[in-house]
Amino acid sequence: MRARKKNKFIVLGYLLIVFLWMNPGAWARVHGVCSNCHTMHNSQNGEALKASGPNKYLLDPVSSFSDPCVACHSNSGPETIVDGIPIVLNLQEPTYPTDGSSTGTLAGGNFYWLLTKGDAYGHNVLAIDGVSQDANLSEAPGMPLAASGDNCADCHKRVAKCESCHKPAHHASDTGPVVGKEGGWYRFLNSSYHPSDSTGVIGIEDSDWEQTVSATDHNEYMGCDNMYGNDDNSMSNYCAGCHQRFHGILYVDTNGQVVADNHSPWFLHPAHVPLPDDPNKEYYYYNNPGGSGPGNYNPLAPVARDPNVLTSMTAPSSIVTPGSDQVMCLSCHRPHGSPYPDMLRWDYLNNCVASQGDKSKCGCFVCHTTKGGD
Repeated sequence: MRARKKNKFIVLGYLLIVFLWMNPGAWARVHGVCSNCHTMHNSQNGEALKASGPNKYLLDPVSSFSDPCVACHSNSGPETIVDGIPIVLNLQEPTYPTDGSSTGTLAGGNFYWLLTKGDAYGHNVLAIDGVSQDANLSEAPGMPLAASGDNCADCHKRVAKCESCHKPAHHASDTGPVVGKEGGWYRFLNSSYHPSDSTGVIGIEDSDWEQTVSATDHNEYMGCDNMYGNDDNSMSNYCAGCHQRFHGILYVDTNGQVVADNHSPWFLHPAHVPLPDDPNKEYYYYNNPGGSGPGNYNPLAPVARDPNVLTSMTAPSSIVTPGSDQVMCLSCHRPHGSPYPDMLRWDYLNNCVASQGDKSKCGCFVCHTTKGGD
C-alpha cells in the first residue's frame, strides 16, 4: 500500500510539472526562493546593498545597477528572459524583431538603445545609472497642464523611477485571462505615487512577454468606449497621463486650452480611435492590402480592443474588427525603447517610403494599406 501511495504521488508530481510547463500562465506570480529578490539584513553575498538606508521592500539590488527594479530586470548578456524574469535593460544588444514576428526583445522594448544610442531611443528613467534628463526636453512632451505642479513632476514631467509608471505587485494573482486591479493591474501599470488606486491599465498578458509573438500569441490591450473621454483603464489613456496634448484626441486651442479634436482633418495622429468600419477606406483592410476585408492581427502594429470585447475574451485573438478595434499609442511605439528614433516599433526612415517602402517592415502600412510599395 505504501509503495502504491508513493507511486501515486510521483505520478501526480509529474502531472503537475507537465501542467506548469504547458501552461506558463500558471507561473504568472513570482516564484522561486525568497532570497532571489529579498535580503533580510541589508546585505547579500558579503556585500552591502547599494541603496542608501533600509529598503522598504527588502529587495536585493546587488548588481551593476543601484535601483532594485533595474537590478532585477537587467542582464549583462543579450538574453531577455533570465530565470523567468523579464529583462528590460540588456548590456549586450538583444535581438530586435524587425518584422514583428520573430523572437527577441520583449513587448515594451529595451533601455539598451537609450544607453547606447541616446535620448531619442527610450524613456529617460532617471533611476537607471547612467541616464540623465533628456538633453532636448525639459519636460514630457505634451504634458497635461493640470499635472504641472511639483507634487506631480516625478511622474508627469519626468520619469524619476520605474515606480513612476509601475506599482509592483509581484505576489498578486494575475493568472486570469484579463488582468485588472485585483491582479495588480496589467504589467503593474499604475503609478506607485498616484493618489488613486484605480488609474491602472487592463489587458491580457502574454505568458512570455511577447518574446515569441504571432497573430495568435501576443498581448491584448484595453481600448476605450468613448474616444473623447479620459476616465478609463485603457493603454492610450495611461500614456496620456504624461503626453495628453500629443494624444490625438486633444489639442491646444488659440487660448491655450486643451479641447477635443472632434473634427476633420485631425491635427494629430489619432489614438484611442477605432479603425473606420468603411470598405471605401484603406484602414478597413488592416494587414490585408488589396483583400476583401481586414487581415489577421499583426504584432508589428498592434491594436487595442473595445472594453466590452476585451473583458469577454479568454485568450489573444487573431481577428481584427474595424469599427471596434482601435489605434493606440503602442501601435507605433515601444515605451521602454527601440533601435529607432522616437521609440518607434519599426525603421521608419528606411522602410516607410510611400509607394516604395517594405510593407512587411513598416507598421504604417499595416493600417495605411494603399501607401506601401509592392
